[in-house]
Amino acid sequence: MTLLSLQNLTVRRGQCPVVDDVSLTVSRGEFVGLLGPNGAGKTSLLRGALGLLPAEGRSSLASLPPLARARAAAFLPQGREIAWPVSVEVLVALGRSPHGAADPTDPAVNRALARMGLTAFRQRRATELSGGEQARVLIARALAQETPLLLADEPVAGLDPEAQIRTMQVFADLAAEGHGVVAAIHDLGLAARHCSRLLLIHRGRLVADGPPREVLTDAALAEVFGIKGFHTETADGPVFQPMGLVR
Repeated sequence: MTLLSLQNLTVRRGQCPVVDDVSLTVSRGEFVGLLGPNGAGKTSLLRGALGLLPAEGRSSLASLPPLARARAAAFLPQGREIAWPVSVEVLVALGRSPHGAADPTDPAVNRALARMGLTAFRQRRATELSGGEQARVLIARALAQETPLLLADEPVAGLDPEAQIRTMQVFADLAAEGHGVVAAIHDLGLAARHCSRLLLIHRGRLVADGPPREVLTDAALAEVFGIKGFHTETADGPVFQPMGLVR
């Protein structure tokens, strides 16, 4: 089942296309890593797909009424600031708003807290947590929405290694359960290890789409990132490590 369909999506800043004629689909069971250097258009692509930025072309999500869209897709933006001094469970419960009352006792809230290792934090005031802990709370809020599709913009930025791996495993588990996940990720090693599919964006255009090994080629790494990398397969899965600059 297709959860997101983009047809010739273009987002402009002034006259300049920051997302340039992108077409793709995302289906149930996919964990898609959205890769590209800073300024490549990853955030604009996610926001254009959700109808949060004016765009040309078509997005299946942007065409939905707001409530239907909120029930079809959860969005985790880059911003991690929590302004309200409410408890963790109350903040996570806000993810249930598209489905009715934001009830901290909702089983979906319990599941989201458990996935992110936050059950013991549920009564803590969210604004008193560390930055990384606050980021995990906001991920849990998106998880509590329990939508078919999750769109996340740099969800593991600023997290410690354990939290990064936990988050990527949670997203992979969601895909295995039949959801779809699209996450903008800068850590190519995490993306290669956990994602089932990668999209590579360069100067607003989709230049590669496929399994990690087929996308993170020497040529693509050199052209898009200006780096070279090391790939290997281990008993624990694939490993990718950026190794240096292309000179």
